[in-house]
Amino acid sequence: MTEQTQSDDVKKIPAQSAAPAEETLTDSRPAAAPSQDDVPEPVTADAPPAGAGPAEPAQTPSDGPATESAGTPAETVGPAAAEAAELTEAAEAVAEPVPAEATPAESVTPGPRKRLRDRRGLRAAVRWTAAVVVFAVLGGAAAYAVTQPERTEIPGLETPDDGRWTYPALKLPKLPAGQPGAMDRDNPAGRHYADLRTLLLPVPAGAKRDTSFPDRGGWLPTADFVEIYPEDVRKKFRAALDDNTLRHIAARAWTMPDGTRTEIYLVQFATEPYTTRVRNELIVPAAFAQAAHPQTDTTWSDDDSAVPKGEMVSPYNEASPRGATHLRAAYITAGDTLAVVHMEKAGTQPAVPFHQTVLLQAQLLG
Repeated sequence: MTEQTQSDDVKKIPAQSAAPAEETLTDSRPAAAPSQDDVPEPVTADAPPAGAGPAEPAQTPSDGPATESAGTPAETVGPAAAEAAELTEAAEAVAEPVPAEATPAESVTPGPRKRLRDRRGLRAAVRWTAAVVVFAVLGGAAAYAVTQPERTEIPGLETPDDGRWTYPALKLPKLPAGQPGAMDRDNPAGRHYADLRTLLLPVPAGAKRDTSFPDRGGWLPTADFVEIYPEDVRKKFRAALDDNTLRHIAARAWTMPDGTRTEIYLVQFATEPYTTRVRNELIVPAAFAQAAHPQTDTTWSDDDSAVPKGEMVSPYNEASPRGATHLRAAYITAGDTLAVVHMEKAGTQPAVPFHQTVLLQAQLLG
């Protein structure tokens, strides 16, 4: 009878011991996760009855989890214990750090954002490439447009017309192999080894060439050359040429639309000393100037720095009052050659074309 009563009391103990556990969990703070010491130990059916003496401490396995010996909190301690367990799990989940790999948004959904950046980069590259191509095309077109028309037709770049003539691009002939230029130091004789006819100044644009001159087709007779001087000068000039080893004379002539006639003669001697003698004895003295070119002076308004080094220019300009024509002449000594530029025009002749022609012929001989 006594054993049965004790057995019945043992069966009622779990229901009575669950209430204090519920009160303890209800008073706990929800913000802090309950520790293991605060959770009430489950009471099993084998616990000794009240008044039966001190109960032996529960043996908790060290190797296995607590749930294996005590069961789930909901089944052991009721709804309050289950709610406490859920709060504990939620607090641990909040406090647990997120792995570094999952923190960036790109690691979660890398596809769409990366494709968006790629598309933006591609569009930017296309825009910059298109801009570079457009500027290159425009720059090339502008350069082509500037080079096509004449300089005088381009606004802002035009040069005021000063009356100069338009000559073709000058090109020096090729010297024989191993031969120096006429003004080189290793050529004391000042010999022009190139064909003298290839050193004649070309005909300017718009001019009509005089076909009675040999040009590149031959040499001009000495008698035809001295015809440009007055009669009392011809004999003296021809004698000076013959006495100083005259070799041959190249000549070219043309007439411009305004009526200006230009004649160029390249008189070649054996060596430079003969050319220098003819210049000093025949051309420089004032008597020759007055006889060969009456009423002329030696005014030379251009810059002598344009004349090649080693050459000398002696210009003559017919002073006013003049006759029906205006004469300008120049003598260029360059090595073994004496160049004569003879320019004449009805009325008044401008100085610019004359200076231009003389300087270009001097540069060809140098």
